[in-house]
Amino acid sequence: MIFLKNNIWIGLAVAVILVAAGAWYYLDKDDTGGIIIPTGTTFSSDAAFDNEIGDVLITFNASKENITADSLELYVSYDEVTFTKTNTFEDVSFPLDIEVTAEDGEENLYYYAVVSYSGKTYRLPESAGAYETVEITVETTTVEIVDPLTFAAVPDFNSTTSVVLFSLSASEDNKTADVVLFTSYDNTTFTNTVNSTALELPGTFEFTANGTETDLYYYLEIVCDDDTSRLPAEGAEWINITVAAE
Repeated sequence: MIFLKNNIWIGLAVAVILVAAGAWYYLDKDDTGGIIIPTGTTFSSDAAFDNEIGDVLITFNASKENITADSLELYVSYDEVTFTKTNTFEDVSFPLDIEVTAEDGEENLYYYAVVSYSGKTYRLPESAGAYETVEITVETTTVEIVDPLTFAAVPDFNSTTSVVLFSLSASEDNKTADVVLFTSYDNTTFTNTVNSTALELPGTFEFTANGTETDLYYYLEIVCDDDTSRLPAEGAEWINITVAAE
């Protein structure tokens, strides 16, 4: 009797297992007669506009590691109406990064993707007709325009001593410059006659002219803040250096 009871219990257990397996088989058959094996795999995407490179960066992710999809197709639009397939990838490993160059003048980019994996098709976003929106914000960089440093030189000739006193100033305060004076009496041959080093501006320096001459031509080379300026920018300035009669 004990042996018979044990067989009855074993038989009941086997029957329960078979019934459960059969119910699962019939409830989970698809329309084609195949068995759907739930994978639990989902796909998602994140996107942002990179102002530095002008591209929209889209990253596609899978909910499981070591997933390789058969393909991924990306569709893009700028008007939310007409979507164009811009990229097709085969044997896709996740995460997948895609750069889409945004068209000039557009404010938004819209996209959706279709992933084929393990015989199934996944739409991102899932709902038919849905799409993701990426705002294209172009940041303008304001460049500060700094006025160039300029100089002004005023000569003052002493007709008694034949000394020309040059007063040199800059368009900015607290500047120090190295000044080289080139002079000529014929406006053809110029000679370096004065070198004033570390002249604090505004400042002065002197040049003694030839008392027998009546015309003095000159120009300056000024080195300040590692930049070299010429004054005047072209040609030469002229002053009368006629010595006063005794």
